[in-house]
Formats: sequence, C-alpha cells, structure tokens
Amino acid sequence: MEGYTFADLVGDEEVFFAEFWDKKPMLRKNALKGNPSEILSFSRLDEMVNMEVIRPPYVRVNLNGAGVSEKTFTRTVTVQGTEIPDSVIPERLYDLYRSGATIVWSSLNHIEPRLRSFCKVISDKLGARTDCVAFLTPAGRQGFNPHHDPVDLFIVQTEGTKRWRLWNPQGERSSVIGTYTEEQLGEPAIDVLLEPGDVLYLPYHTPHAAAAREKSSVHLSIMMRPRKWQELLQKTVESLIEGPEFSAFPYIGDSRGASVESDFKEKIEALAARLNAVNAPAELDRLLESGRYLEPGRPPRIKADDTFQYSAALDELGPDATLRRTGTPLQVGESDSGRTQLVCKGHTIAVPSSIAEVLTGLEEGASVSAATLFPDLPVERSVKNAQGFARLGVLEVAAV
Repeated sequence: MEGYTFADLVGDEEVFFAEFWDKKPMLRKNALKGNPSEILSFSRLDEMVNMEVIRPPYVRVNLNGAGVSEKTFTRTVTVQGTEIPDSVIPERLYDLYRSGATIVWSSLNHIEPRLRSFCKVISDKLGARTDCVAFLTPAGRQGFNPHHDPVDLFIVQTEGTKRWRLWNPQGERSSVIGTYTEEQLGEPAIDVLLEPGDVLYLPYHTPHAAAAREKSSVHLSIMMRPRKWQELLQKTVESLIEGPEFSAFPYIGDSRGASVESDFKEKIEALAARLNAVNAPAELDRLLESGRYLEPGRPPRIKADDTFQYSAALDELGPDATLRRTGTPLQVGESDSGRTQLVCKGHTIAVPSSIAEVLTGLEEGASVSAATLFPDLPVERSVKNAQGFARLGVLEVAAV
C-alpha cells in the first residue's frame, strides 16, 4: 500500500488549517494517487467476513435507515468447548447486502494493520484519538438519513462511487448526533460524486447525506475528536501536581481547622507558580505526543522485540550474532555455592556467578558476540545463555 501522508489527504496544510479546520467542509478530488483499493477493497471485506471471527459490534447492518437486529445474521458456534453467541453467518450478511442493506464495519483499525497505519497519519499530525469505520453500500442505496456526527471526519473513497451532499456546520460542538430533513437544510454547500481516491473533510456538526449511485461503494470514515483546551489544561495540571508536595491527605470536613484552608491556598499558589513557569512550546509538544497514543488510534502496542517473529528468530541465533545490553533492569540477589540469583521482570533465576558478573558488568548499549559473551563457557553454551537472556529482554539482537 502507498505510504500516504497527511498532506495527501488535505493538500496544502497551511491552507487547510487556516480555511477549513473546524470551520467548513473540504473536498479534494483525486487526492490519493496509486490504487486506493489497496487501503480497503471489496475482496478484503470478503476475506474478513469469511474468517468468521469478526463479530458485532465490529459488524453492523443498516437497512432503509434503520439498524438490523444482530440475531438475523449471527449464530452460536462452539470453539474448543466455549460457546460464541454472535458469530457472523457470511451467507446471511450477503443476503442482507443483496437486499439493499449497508454493511458497517466499526473500528477496523483494531483488526486491519494497514488501516491502523492509515489512521496513525491523522493521529500523529493532530495528536488526537482516531477510529476507522468502513461503509459498504449497494449500488443505488442510501444507508443513512441526513445527520451530523459529534466528531470530525475524513472520508476516503476506496471502491465504487458515492454521491455526497454536505451542509455547513450547525451550531456549537456537542456530544450528540443530530438528524435533519432535507427541507430543514436547504441547498448543500457541496454536492459531489466521490470516486476512488477522493477525500472529504467534515468538521463537527457538518450535516451530510450519502448514497451509492451506479456502482457499489466502499468508503472509510476516519473519526477524530480533537481535545478541548479544558482537556489539555487538565493533563498539564495533572503532570504539575505529581510528587510529594501534593500527595498529603487533608481533612476538609465541617470541623476542619483554619490551617487546612491556609494550606489549600498555599497549594493553589504553588500550582500557579508552576503553571507560570511552564514552557508552552515544550508542553504542547508533550501533549501532542501523548495524544498520538490515545485509544484506539494508537501505534501497535508491541515492540518489535516482543513479537512472535522476533522470538522465533532467536531459535536460530548463531555464534556470530551481535547482542546488545538493553535498559531492562536486572537485580542481583544472593550468591551461594558459585550461583547467583538474578531478578528480571518478576522472574528469579539462579545462574553461575560468572554469568551474573558478565551481565551486570555490561553497560546499556554495549555490544558483544553471542559466542564470546560468556568467555568462561564453551561457544555452544554461551550462545544458549545468550538466547535465554535475549528472550527475557536483558539482551537484544543488534544483527543476526
């Protein structure tokens, strides 16, 4: 899949933030080059349906503007003695689709790595939570009546075509979905047939209606909720009141003494002093970085050296492999009869004292070959021990 950027979605970023962000909807025709179906295609949705492991609420169905009961397209299956009450029946889902239903795939970034990467482009730029919903709509059908959502949306057409009508945002941001009649809305600000590679941006409270035309349609709605000043300031204050100065447990009941009120005033003044000393650019960078990891648009939770693939590669570790000491803490316990206890990640292991001395003597980042890591041992045993400590995370492979 193409490595798309935020600029691919919005064009000139300065123009986007000055003229459209939080103000009005934006259309970019042919924004994504290459083959947009590689982001999400009909065939990939077929594969996911037939895996039979995706269950509601990841899959929902809407027909004639109303939700379809999950019971009509799920069944109970038994997996190794455990009953799964809502496994999707592919044939039922296909029947509903052929009858005109829109299939909605919620939070696909939980399931599909390429969509998690696509969402991350927006999370990284805006420091906000993102979530990816896909809509599969039959030709000639409209899945939902005109409404607005309590989130910002980036719409990406990946397969087929869909007509979109958008009206300018209505009122202040709130956490509710709003519904409308077309008579209430009047003439749309944008009326366009989206084709693969086209992108729309919809601020909060942008009324919209979408319908597939001559072709069936797959589009992504990447939902994003920016954080308010209130939320950002709360995070800043939380970071400033960490530590012993604010960790006591005062009694603030009816019979509290005057000293408690005096202490409270002192705490407020201390907090105010810390707020006045905040380095605004550095703090905003910290808040941006923390926002990039908000659920569910986070980067993958695992590090490369925590993967099955990495562990499997350690099975083939050879004498020439280069290992490096990580920053994983290694505590030294008691020594007895030539063996020393080491504690790592809650595991206690007893090893020859010579091995303990080598490991504790390695500085973080220091490199050594697997064959010579433990010079008092034969090469084969040195490699075996290197494997074990790499699996614990004390060592990492610099090159294999």
